[in-house]
Amino acid sequence: MAPSLSTAALSAAVLCVPSTAFVGPAAAPSAGSSRTLREASGLGTSGTAVSSSAPSVSFGLGAGSAGACLAAAAAVALARRRGGVFRRVMDKPQLVFTAGFEDVVPEPGSEKAFGAMVGADVETGGEPWDPLGFSKLYDRNFDFNGVMVYPHVQWLREAEIKHGRVCMLAFVGMCVQQAYQIPGLPQEPDWVKALDACYSDPVAQLGLVQISVFAMVVEGRFYPGEAWYGEMGREPGDLGFDPLKFAKRPNFDLKKKQLSELKNGRLAMIGVASMFANHVIPGSVPFLTGSYAVRPDVESAS
Repeated sequence: MAPSLSTAALSAAVLCVPSTAFVGPAAAPSAGSSRTLREASGLGTSGTAVSSSAPSVSFGLGAGSAGACLAAAAAVALARRRGGVFRRVMDKPQLVFTAGFEDVVPEPGSEKAFGAMVGADVETGGEPWDPLGFSKLYDRNFDFNGVMVYPHVQWLREAEIKHGRVCMLAFVGMCVQQAYQIPGLPQEPDWVKALDACYSDPVAQLGLVQISVFAMVVEGRFYPGEAWYGEMGREPGDLGFDPLKFAKRPNFDLKKKQLSELKNGRLAMIGVASMFANHVIPGSVPFLTGSYAVRPDVESAS
């Protein structure tokens, strides 16, 4: 960018050179031609000035040279200004996210935000537990890559709460389904085969559509995109869903209930993982043996 502007400035500066520099050498003027030149330049035969109604040639040359000089100076100033901006941008790149119609400049602070979140209890000595340092990865973006590869702890906590809620529902469904099935829906006690049974039943298919639409609406309404760089306007996991108004009851300890939900969600994620493991390796998880824990290849062979 800057070299092209410098070239333009040099070209404009060349125009400042007097126009006679571009006039080639000519033969010595005769007396007649000298008199003609005197009259054209506004001088009489005796050297005195004469009036003329035509515009002055020298004034036109001077105005053109002055205009060219001003253009050259403006081009040089513009080249320096843009060159300085270019160097500053290249020396210190600025991270910018587009959030709706606004540009957001991210700032470090993931590790600090993690220290203020709910989750630390007697199991961790009352201190935040993060042995692998995931909460620090966002702050390291500013140190060694600058492309925001790693998410803010807001995004990680939102994902943890969401997976915990899904697994709490899933674990309860896996256990209850073995003893009770909803009338009118496929009567399949094995949770491994239940989804295939729902796909083949017209009534169950409508239920799957309802669940899918509900999930899409909730995810679209509360999509935590700004949580990736720590600018989400709500607390992670807070969807404003409290139909029984628990939070408005007297002496309600919100932090305690949040901690309880977080712990139960973590336990449920381990529980669902154990169901998967017991299905693939029967007997690998205590107390789950016999809960339809049969590998697909063993079942087909029998």
